[in-house]
Amino acid sequence: MVVTAIATMVWASSAPAQPSAQFSYTASQPVSSVSVAGSFNGWSPTANPMHNQPGTNTWTLSLPLSPGQYTFKYVIDGKQWIDAPNLPVQDDGNGNVNSVLVVSPPDYTSYPDRTNDDSITPDGVVHHPTSPYITRFSRSTIEINLKTRVHDVAQCYFLQPGKAPILMHIASTNLIYDTWRVRIPASPRMISYAFRLHDGPNAMRLDADGLQADTGTIHYFRISTDNFPPFITPAWARSAIFYQIFPDRFADGNPSKVEPHMLPFGSKPDFTHWQGGDIAGIEQHWWYLKALGINAIYFNPIFEARTYHGYDTTDYLKVDPHFGTNADLRHFVMRAHTVGWHVILDGVFNHTGVDFPAFKSLLTLGPASPYKNWYFIHHFPLHVRNGETGYTGWFNSPSLPKLDVDSPPVRSYLFHVVRYWMKYAGVDGWRLDAADQVDPAFWRVFRKVVKHQDPNAYLVGEIWGNAAPWLQGDEFDSVMNYRWRQAVLDFFANDSATTSQFSTTLNRIQRDYPPAADHVMFNILDSHDTVRINNSFDHSWQRERQAVLFQLTYPGTPCIYYGDEIGMHGGHDPDDRRAMEWDKSKWDMEILNFYRTLIHLREHLKVLQFGSYLPIVVNDSEGTFGFSRQLGKSLVVVLMNRSNAEHTVSLTGSRYKLLKPLTLVDGNTKPIDSSTGAEVTLPPYGWCLAATGTSSR
Repeated sequence: MVVTAIATMVWASSAPAQPSAQFSYTASQPVSSVSVAGSFNGWSPTANPMHNQPGTNTWTLSLPLSPGQYTFKYVIDGKQWIDAPNLPVQDDGNGNVNSVLVVSPPDYTSYPDRTNDDSITPDGVVHHPTSPYITRFSRSTIEINLKTRVHDVAQCYFLQPGKAPILMHIASTNLIYDTWRVRIPASPRMISYAFRLHDGPNAMRLDADGLQADTGTIHYFRISTDNFPPFITPAWARSAIFYQIFPDRFADGNPSKVEPHMLPFGSKPDFTHWQGGDIAGIEQHWWYLKALGINAIYFNPIFEARTYHGYDTTDYLKVDPHFGTNADLRHFVMRAHTVGWHVILDGVFNHTGVDFPAFKSLLTLGPASPYKNWYFIHHFPLHVRNGETGYTGWFNSPSLPKLDVDSPPVRSYLFHVVRYWMKYAGVDGWRLDAADQVDPAFWRVFRKVVKHQDPNAYLVGEIWGNAAPWLQGDEFDSVMNYRWRQAVLDFFANDSATTSQFSTTLNRIQRDYPPAADHVMFNILDSHDTVRINNSFDHSWQRERQAVLFQLTYPGTPCIYYGDEIGMHGGHDPDDRRAMEWDKSKWDMEILNFYRTLIHLREHLKVLQFGSYLPIVVNDSEGTFGFSRQLGKSLVVVLMNRSNAEHTVSLTGSRYKLLKPLTLVDGNTKPIDSSTGAEVTLPPYGWCLAATGTSSR
């Protein structure tokens, strides 16, 4: 089929401030239906059907959208998803490439988009004295943001009564806006402010009266810091070293059990068969986990489900019988708590499985079902089949009907689930699946429910891109740090980033998030949704170990995917979910010993948990990179040589004279020259970790 497609923006004459996107799709052959699915409608293939122009194969849709950047696809006949060939595309970080749609404010066509031309586009200037434009960045700091049209304003100043103007800086840029940022003390309780914008000889002012010439009396915005409470994340997460366990694939505690849909533990994984892993098996390998040194567990879905992966929940209040009982999970969590460990569960609250009682009721009773407001239902009867249009499934999957979390009975039920497991089993938090597909308003209430149950609970969202909107203190504590993972792979594995580019990317990620979140970011090198780290490095441990070293010495909360520590391989799904290898003759002991050494260091050195981070070596020509972590008088220096040639790194400065004369270089204890600073010779792809004044927990 030959497809042509366009997507352009026009402005509705009845509401000039509300832009509309005009979609058009033309096929060379007749099709039955065409719709638009994208980030603007939760990727629903049925929410926005297009209209066929009589006598043609052209389908069109005018869709009102607020200014912003969106991604989308056309859905043909309910099953074929295609991009618009005339638009740019964007990888969502999960292997999906989607068309990019930019909806600009109406007056962008009436003003030039260049700086220092004494012209500022009015509709490009956006600020509201509410979240997310205002964030309690820390206990003592308020962050205030202002948006202007991209490349349109030369300078922005932050104004307060009786104080000198503060020059703001651009914190981020996209295809529509520059976002300017300033951080100020969170006292006094009431804060008054305005903005001055320069783009040539004349200035404009944004205050409570709007955008105007910078003359006359300033009517300041006024906010109360009480409306922006401090963002507090659990302190224990800064000391945590997580280990991710896929319950069906870690260990089989009862090898005698045999079921028709089960393959022997260790079989080649596929998309459908179980392999017998269970809680009993995890308990039997408790001492393996203890010897590894981890102190926190993240369980992939453990509730009853149709499939081994558990993302199609059947009963949220019951541990899947394949894995054990509710009491088994409770016992495991209690045992973990006795040794100071923490346990978080996978919360799949965006969608259920088709065997979930509410959805089964809809299948059998249709519109008479009392659960008709639990899902996004478009028409009856419903059928579980490919191309089904009667209801919305997660990413068009008929086996994963999407929950309407704005429905009061759905919220009530899910909050009951959360309270039950936190009270009954004592779980310490939640990893929240498909978090960006769920209404943020739900997460804001969800956080209150969880924190009321346990103020120290840890909330981790599955967000693949920039997670700043979810990390403002009212939704999550952290996210799975896929942006950080991509930066690490680009530098250490793909050779697609220089040392300076790597350092800049890390700095940008840190800048995007408040310190409270940045300190507990869930730093991963791989997961159940990616190829294993060993495969990413084409099985080169010499290079992979630098990434592992970086993960276990960088600020945040590291998480190790089960089996990485023994060198397990795994490609794309389902190969990344192989059963844990328990034949020690197949373990890579060099890798295991490296993990144990680094985990031990991180566990016992407070500076690696709470210390500041500072890049100290960024050398593009040599490929050397290094940073320090400092906490009081404790100092750790990590150096890495990404090149295939030997390089000597010299650190000049009095603080480096304090480094211990015996330092780990490539795992070996070697002396360093510390007469004036520190000098270390790094072999090809070598590394160094040196410390002084370090204190243990």
